[in-house]
Amino acid sequence: MQLNAVHHVAVVTANFATMKQFYTDVLGLEVVGKFVGKDIIFLKTGPLTIELVSRPGHVAGASGGWDHFAFEVDDIDATAAELTAKGVVFHIPPFNFPDNHAVRIGFFKDPDGNPIELVQPLKGRYPQDK
Repeated sequence: MQLNAVHHVAVVTANFATMKQFYTDVLGLEVVGKFVGKDIIFLKTGPLTIELVSRPGHVAGASGGWDHFAFEVDDIDATAAELTAKGVVFHIPPFNFPDNHAVRIGFFKDPDGNPIELVQPLKGRYPQDK
């Protein structure tokens, strides 16, 4: 068996309109598909698609099985500043990961409390990169 790539990640919510606004207006993701007659949309971000699914009665954080997803960015500090200006609060502000000097990371949450990570790969952090 060969798993080629992650096709999409599904995020369920009881707050579909709020979550759609967050992912489209705040994070700037493009809606690239939907199921007609249902509150289900597909949001494109690079090679990954996020499926946002309305599930009335869903309790935020009760999905189990997944912890967070991460967006790779070129400049985490500029991205964090832009998101902060849009009202996003980072519960873990960007920092260089101490045991892996190849990345700078930070975390914030969407309106349902799902954690989202930003990752900035750092060049020249491995001995072979000297």
